[in-house]
Amino acid sequence: MKKIRYFITLLTGAFCLVSCQDDFLTKTPETSLSPGTFFSSKAELDLWANRFYSRGFSTPEDLAELTADDIVSATSLSGIQKGTRNPSSTWSSSTWAPLRDINYLLENNRCQDASVKEMYDGVAYFFRALYYYKKVRVYGDIPWYDQVIGSGDTEALKKPRDPRGYVMLKCMEDLDKAYERLPEKWSSSPLYHVSKDAALALKARIALFEGTFRKYHAGTPYVPQDEQTFDGVTISSEYFLRQAADAAGRLLGKHSLYLGNELKLAKKPVDASYREFFVLEDAAADETILSRRYSVDILVRHGIQFDLKSKRMSATTRLVNHYLQSDGKPIQERAGWETLSYLDAFANRDPRMAQTLHGPSYKAIGGDGHEEIAFDRTFNGYRVIKYISDSSHETATTSTTDYPLFRYAEVLLNYAEAKAELGELTDADVAATIDVLRARVGMPAMGTVPTTVDPLMEEYYPNAKGAQKAAILEVRRERTVELVAEGFRQWDLLRWGEGKWLTPKSVGGFGGCYFTGLGEFDMDGDSKADILLYQGEKPATTVKTTNQIELGTNYTLSEGDHGYLTYYASEDYDWVEDRDYLWPIPVSERSITGGVLTQNPGWDDGYDGSSHE
Repeated sequence: MKKIRYFITLLTGAFCLVSCQDDFLTKTPETSLSPGTFFSSKAELDLWANRFYSRGFSTPEDLAELTADDIVSATSLSGIQKGTRNPSSTWSSSTWAPLRDINYLLENNRCQDASVKEMYDGVAYFFRALYYYKKVRVYGDIPWYDQVIGSGDTEALKKPRDPRGYVMLKCMEDLDKAYERLPEKWSSSPLYHVSKDAALALKARIALFEGTFRKYHAGTPYVPQDEQTFDGVTISSEYFLRQAADAAGRLLGKHSLYLGNELKLAKKPVDASYREFFVLEDAAADETILSRRYSVDILVRHGIQFDLKSKRMSATTRLVNHYLQSDGKPIQERAGWETLSYLDAFANRDPRMAQTLHGPSYKAIGGDGHEEIAFDRTFNGYRVIKYISDSSHETATTSTTDYPLFRYAEVLLNYAEAKAELGELTDADVAATIDVLRARVGMPAMGTVPTTVDPLMEEYYPNAKGAQKAAILEVRRERTVELVAEGFRQWDLLRWGEGKWLTPKSVGGFGGCYFTGLGEFDMDGDSKADILLYQGEKPATTVKTTNQIELGTNYTLSEGDHGYLTYYASEDYDWVEDRDYLWPIPVSERSITGGVLTQNPGWDDGYDGSSHE
């Protein structure tokens, strides 16, 4: 099979830089194959579609970049956290290459085997929906293109932005088409190919995002009007929430949660299976709906473990407070809960806490016993251990664990949230979703739909509203602890209208373990000092160098001489409520269209409306 780089006239969609159209849009192919002869066999379609997977899905390394929010901190803050996004930044024309390739396949798929043709059309529809979902959540309104655009089609290249609701409706339609055409399961490597279930899972994810975004931003510059009609279909927050509930509901009972304990990380599966799921070399077929494959055999590796170590990924007290006690009660019902030591904070908690964070009894995979906390791997004592396998995965691009893209646990949460936001969550729904998640780790069932608002959850999510507000808050708690460090949190806060919590200033810096003052502390109860906190001259100590923390510019204690060990307390960016939920449209792209591409609310790019082609 000859390798094809680009066919002649394989043209991009919107936002192409006009100055590079001749080079990018009309590149002559380096082979003699033509559009008229390609896409005639499964092998050719597969070769083309493989690029959809590599471009469309996040990598584990991408996850490390996204995992910086109010509940997990890292060595660097993102632009949205620091307020450094600006309209002068630009995207390259290659950003739109995936859409061009998707539309090109749909227009030129001429495989004579009807079932094969349908299957790969289904793949294309799936990835077009995914592509536009990722664009809408960043930019809001965006031009919709369902065909390849010619370099001379100036009108199409310069069309205005379509309303986000229209684009998301098109995503729903594409995913329905994908579901109709995709197989239940591929004949080979089924966990690594998009399927009917993957289409439903993506539909639930997209619809929940748009439904809640519209609910919590209706009447703002982002969603001036919730209810709109496009192509005879009236869309609204309720419309999308029902789409989400329906799509996720069709998957209930078709999968199950992983309950294994192959690595013997603990005596009982309830204390091991959640942690083990994320370090499996081969994705678990029971819970995994779609995964990225990594293997020595195919010479494909990733570096998530290296990234988590080098970025010192750490959870915040805000996350720790989400975990229930092992009896199912909120942590604030425990006496002295706000000043619990590291050792006491882990005692009698939801087992997911110790399977997500480095606790006092943490044992490394392949290690020979308890591993003490090391502050070269954490800012504040609450080190994230999710995805951490044995030491052979420690250096850059040496990890071979599969990476879950869609898992059944998310589907359960999406269903429960959509139903709660609609005010229609039932006890049966709770049993089929939240209670299933809790059962895996041996937690008490929620049992019935909550009716009493938890004041701490209300403090963390003050914008939550609806007939089942108490249930909404509890579903958010469950989502937070179950999906932590999976790349969802930033987008969840944005769709819920809680974006300000992304900024360190809003939460007073990212705090971790509580300390009663300066000096040495035994964190894990083995009668040996594990950390030294000091100011000024360092006292004599037996604490290892990495755990000798000088308070000052970077590290502080939240109450001055005691409190939560805090990082980024000096960050002073104030969240701008009427601007910061969307990224700015680069001024270079607005200029190309002579201002037809309007700017997002609140962003002043200084553009005067003239065209600079």
